[in-house]
Amino acid sequence: MVQARFGGYTLDEAEGTVAVEEMDCVLGLSNLAQTCRVADPEDWRLIVYNHVARLDDFAPDVLAERLGDYQKLQPDLRVRVVGPQHLSLIDAVRDPLPLGFAACLSVDLDGAACPVDRSYFDEWDVEHGEVMAAALANTLMDEPLAALEGSELPGNVSVFTGESLFVTGHLLDFARTVPDVGLQGAVVTVPAAHTVMVCPIELNEQFVQDSATMLAASYIRYLAGPNSVSPNALWWRPGHPLEGFARLDNQSFELVAPEPLRSQLWEGLRRDGT
Repeated sequence: MVQARFGGYTLDEAEGTVAVEEMDCVLGLSNLAQTCRVADPEDWRLIVYNHVARLDDFAPDVLAERLGDYQKLQPDLRVRVVGPQHLSLIDAVRDPLPLGFAACLSVDLDGAACPVDRSYFDEWDVEHGEVMAAALANTLMDEPLAALEGSELPGNVSVFTGESLFVTGHLLDFARTVPDVGLQGAVVTVPAAHTVMVCPIELNEQFVQDSATMLAASYIRYLAGPNSVSPNALWWRPGHPLEGFARLDNQSFELVAPEPLRSQLWEGLRRDGT
């Protein structure tokens, strides 16, 4: 289908990408595979066609025209929290976050998320912080994140979802989404682009059980996709930068929370067990 529409191409099975020679574009196939896996095989042809057709929006000449005027582009700027696999093929404008996450400057291309390459950004002559702040404001205003009703997870765990690929950007200003979370904050995961899971931190055994259940559910969601982001977990607190909580991307569990939090958790468990 790629050849019929665009001509010559190179398939990289190890990376899960297809490069279209004439357009100088690379298209990821992992999300396509995840989408097809849960869809009716009779729908695969249309799903594949629609996925490949998005290359039209990412052609270099189209992007150069769309991204060449910052003032005109500004309303379409967004920020999304992504994993390292989203940034491996592009020098994207980003702010690094713990455990391989990044806040990535993106453009809303009619529902598709286009990371902004630094070559375009350098032509805008605008400060990095100003652009990221404008993109985050657009995200918070135009990409609503809502609590999912009827989750089978423990009552203390919340699942938030949204329609667009940009809703994970809410993590950068999360207090308005979870205003009732205490000063200890919460463990948050971003298994997929449309999903954020949250477990408020309590210094007791119930939190350990609830957070373990959430991490397991998040890992399954990450594996299933589509639009997988990361299996790792972050520590969010009001008024603080995001920090690492647990690493799961090496197919094992490693608690990487800062020492003060780990000590408080162990002390809380000791008290809870006496």
